[in-house]
Amino acid sequence: MKKLTKYQLKKVSDRLENLFNLASDSDIKSGISWYKEANEFCQTMRAKYGIDERIVASVVSALSPRNKWATNLKDAENVIKAHKNNVRPEDMKVSTFHSNKFKAFALLDGKLEITNDSRKTFAFVKNVGELDESRVTVDVWHLRACFGKTIETGIGKLAYDQIEKLTIKKAVEVGLKGFEYQAIIWLVAQKNF
Repeated sequence: MKKLTKYQLKKVSDRLENLFNLASDSDIKSGISWYKEANEFCQTMRAKYGIDERIVASVVSALSPRNKWATNLKDAENVIKAHKNNVRPEDMKVSTFHSNKFKAFALLDGKLEITNDSRKTFAFVKNVGELDESRVTVDVWHLRACFGKTIETGIGKLAYDQIEKLTIKKAVEVGLKGFEYQAIIWLVAQKNF
């Protein structure tokens, strides 16, 4: 998907607004607190193991595929603890793909870094690790919310940047941060798709 047209952006804007209007008070409260709670986990790991919050968020991101959130956090701490204790990745288990465990260790070793070339993952790390208000995690659920269907092929960097910018704009209109708005949309989209 290349750059979105003005018409497509208007449709996306309308869909986001409609879904946001479906949010319950509980959805709004949960969405506002989601990234803050995720960041608190990163801060706890920093205090406990001396790992920078952004690296912790990167490890969480690496271990997230096909992993429930609570298990993801447990795996992240176990990997960080194992790394600190010089346990090899081969000698421990996680609840996601084997290759992602090795990626998490590489991140901790400083051999790998999540960059803006991977828009969604980079935004997730910035949101979770730093509560960066300039980024929005445009994941599969946010794309479903934006387009009303699953986007099988993903979107390009230009379209990602447009959706991120639009989401931040929609958030500001209702007095929220972009990542808070996205989390609320994520909750509502899961109920409606």
